[in-house]
Amino acid sequence: PARGEMFGNGFLSKFQGAQLDSPLLQHITLIDTPGVLSGEKQRIGRTYMFTSVCGWFASRADIILLLFDAHKLDISDEFKETIEALKGHDDKIRVVLNKADAVDSQRLLRIYGSPLWSLGEVI
Repeated sequence: PARGEMFGNGFLSKFQGAQLDSPLLQHITLIDTPGVLSGEKQRIGRTYMFTSVCGWFASRADIILLLFDAHKLDISDEFKETIEALKGHDDKIRVVLNKADAVDSQRLLRIYGSPLWSLGEVI
């Protein structure tokens, strides 16, 4: 569905698609991007402009889900750049605290606002 040539062979070699014949999915397309890298992996881990790809898909999306890992709430440089690439699409963004079921309720209360606080500093 995407014109991936504009992002080069590095992107095209990683891009995969799947179809499922289901009435529920006839009007839905899901795009699952790779996870955001941190540390040294940010510099050497990608062979294409990840944030540009995310921005391109964001302009075509109806909703964008930003997943935060309940065990790792910091925002890496690449995640920050990705969020900045989503500017202008703020109304489409929903924040999901992933793996929240693996955290006890006391800790969940403490970490609940952390992703939103971090996002507030970036946006």
